[in-house]
Amino acid sequence: MKIGIYTPYLDILGGGERYIASIASVLEKNHSVTIFASKANFKMQFLKTFGIDLTNTLFLSDDIFKKRGLINKYLSLSGFDIFFYMTDGSLFPSSAKKNFLIIQSPVHIPSKNFINNLKIANWQIICYSNFMSDVIKKRINKDSLILPPFISQRTNTKISAKGQKENIILSVGRFFLYPHNKKQEILIDVFRDNYKDKFKGYKLVLAGGLTEKSGEDYLSDLKNKAKGLPVEFIINATFAKINDLYSRSKIYWHAAGFGEDLELHPERAEHFGITTVEAASYGAVPVVFAGGGQKEIIQNSISGYLWNTKEELASHTFDLINTPDKWKVLSENAQKRAKDFSEGKFYEQIQKIIS
Repeated sequence: MKIGIYTPYLDILGGGERYIASIASVLEKNHSVTIFASKANFKMQFLKTFGIDLTNTLFLSDDIFKKRGLINKYLSLSGFDIFFYMTDGSLFPSSAKKNFLIIQSPVHIPSKNFINNLKIANWQIICYSNFMSDVIKKRINKDSLILPPFISQRTNTKISAKGQKENIILSVGRFFLYPHNKKQEILIDVFRDNYKDKFKGYKLVLAGGLTEKSGEDYLSDLKNKAKGLPVEFIINATFAKINDLYSRSKIYWHAAGFGEDLELHPERAEHFGITTVEAASYGAVPVVFAGGGQKEIIQNSISGYLWNTKEELASHTFDLINTPDKWKVLSENAQKRAKDFSEGKFYEQIQKIIS
């Protein structure tokens, strides 16, 4: 089949763009896949940033979405059997035979009005998690197909290339403020309050992309907050570097959604939590905020910990540091849990969706 894919956010190279690349990577094996993009070098960037090889995917200009009218856009898509669109909240009619609307966060849910009701009739919605599916249902009364992201399965994940895990607490997430920042300032606060006694001998590593102007001041504030602490920042790391960090880290932290009213602002939660799965696949035990999609990944006290307060984050981390046998069991369980998000399972799910 001839399959087209488009997202207006390709320049960001975040989780949504990785998701788009993942879809292309599994479908290009048996189908003709085209990604509409503003630059031809995205193929190389996907490989460098996400480790996703799109050798057989064609990249075409996205001018039909940015510069042409609705009629031209509609006619341009008529040659596709299937079209995936990761919406920014906007909708347009598509003449492809089957159309899938990917909604990655609550802020991207199209407004509920008469015109949009007409436009969305030709689209089947896809989202990452039950959390997002519930929000979509409440907002626009539409059902969704749930297709969680996948990670490439690891081998020899229990130890790093150096031969052993190190005393590292890791958090991976972009440095930005809107719509749901990763709350790295909370992690620094908890680390500061505990590193001399409960976390003695450990360092905190904050890794992530800096791709938006709004994140520069935020990152500067974080660095000032972390002065004098064993906290390391790694900005715009390659896929290989991030994997090296996962392999060397014992514990994985995540705080998106903490301190927020998630009923009123569900967009401030983590919509899924792919970095949590990645960390788990390397045996870094996740200790993550109990909100959004994270609750669907971590089995509390089995494959990691879910926390609601700063005190719980510190307590669970202290428990892992001071009880090596417990860390070992949870580390192994985390790796087992990560296998539920394999490329093979993703391929099976998406094949069912498109057929």
